[in-house]
Amino acid sequence: MADFPRASTAENAIRRRKSARKMLEQGRQVSPKALDLMEQLQLQGSDLNAQIEELAKSDGFRRQYAENMLTEILNDAIEGTEADMGNIQVYDAKAARLIIRVQHGFRRPFLDFFDSVHSREAACGTALQSGTRVVVSDVTDSPIFRHGDSLGVLLDAGVRSVQSTPIVTKLGTVLGMLSTHYRTLRAFAERDLQLIDHFACKAAAIIEWQQAPKHDLKGSLATLVLLFCFLVH
Repeated sequence: MADFPRASTAENAIRRRKSARKMLEQGRQVSPKALDLMEQLQLQGSDLNAQIEELAKSDGFRRQYAENMLTEILNDAIEGTEADMGNIQVYDAKAARLIIRVQHGFRRPFLDFFDSVHSREAACGTALQSGTRVVVSDVTDSPIFRHGDSLGVLLDAGVRSVQSTPIVTKLGTVLGMLSTHYRTLRAFAERDLQLIDHFACKAAAIIEWQQAPKHDLKGSLATLVLLFCFLVH
């Protein structure tokens, strides 16, 4: 697999632009010579902006940046709801299936089994079919897992409770699924579900950006800045 620039490239560039702007403002208060130096730095920043704009149109960079951001979102969702494991799946419309994009806490048997999930299969496939969240407080006592091999795979992975929340656009198009898994029986508090909705919204913004056609990526640098700020708040 090819090596792609990591998301930190853009993030560092954003910070450098902010630092350059601050230095320019300070330089104006020092001396004309300092002003000239700071203006040169600002010109270099303009070149950097152009490079980032071009980089943001690279499929490899966009995929890696999106994957890094989705990993952060998943980790925050797991920590925020005190989950033990979790994954974010992206919906492949052509194949009509969910594909695991990022995950935390699972081993190969689980990942192989759930790598491709169709509608009505397990909790995530059921949520895909209904377009609404599916909460299972006890996987051993749910009709969702009474058929097929999914229950055994979950129990082997140490899962007793799970929730799957659709990741959707503002227009209601399903982009993927955010699922969190728990080793103990779980009664899902409203606060936890609201927090999951919050992270699903962030995941939708990232997936939409990554899947957008290149000709729609106008102001790529500005979009990266907005996404970065959106994710850290």
